[in-house]
Amino acid sequence: MPAVEGETLSEARALTARGAARRTALLDAAIAVVAAGGSGSLTHRTVAATAKASLASVTYHFSSIEDLRRSMFERALQIVSDQLTETSATGPVDELPRLVADYVVALVTQHRNAAAAVQEMVVAATHDPALRPTFHEYHARIADLLSPCVGGLAAGFAVAATLQGQVVTALTYPDLDIDCFHASVLDLIQRLRVHPSA
Repeated sequence: MPAVEGETLSEARALTARGAARRTALLDAAIAVVAAGGSGSLTHRTVAATAKASLASVTYHFSSIEDLRRSMFERALQIVSDQLTETSATGPVDELPRLVADYVVALVTQHRNAAAAVQEMVVAATHDPALRPTFHEYHARIADLLSPCVGGLAAGFAVAATLQGQVVTALTYPDLDIDCFHASVLDLIQRLRVHPSA
């Protein structure tokens, strides 16, 4: 962003950083709106109210509801994808079943709103082709991570889809038994795991 007359480069960078932070805060508010009421509840006004921001601020950053919706889904997917990166870095590949279980538990506990918004994205992508590439990239990333453990990429895609089903099911339980849920995900991966001696 070029500095305007009388504005230093550091001031211009600070303005840009504040704008980016405001945009992220609005998207997080949009995620909360969708997690609470579904994607049909997303409007500029509901985001403004949730973020305690002006309507003008929301429409400045997202001129159309389509832009807001797509950006919100991308932000939610980024949150869950970042958690995948963080979790997969915490242990060796031979601990993959535990890492996957840890990841799925983190989604339904630490990132519940983002996980719910991603599930809304999956449904929306069935009729909105513009959303499909972003979700498919994330789904392929999980499948690729799982493939050495479960016997190839095709199996990885199947298990990744099954994990999505486990996440959406877990989100329907307000008093989810986290230990039981973790054990069920771990059991699924262990059952499908390809052992070198087999």
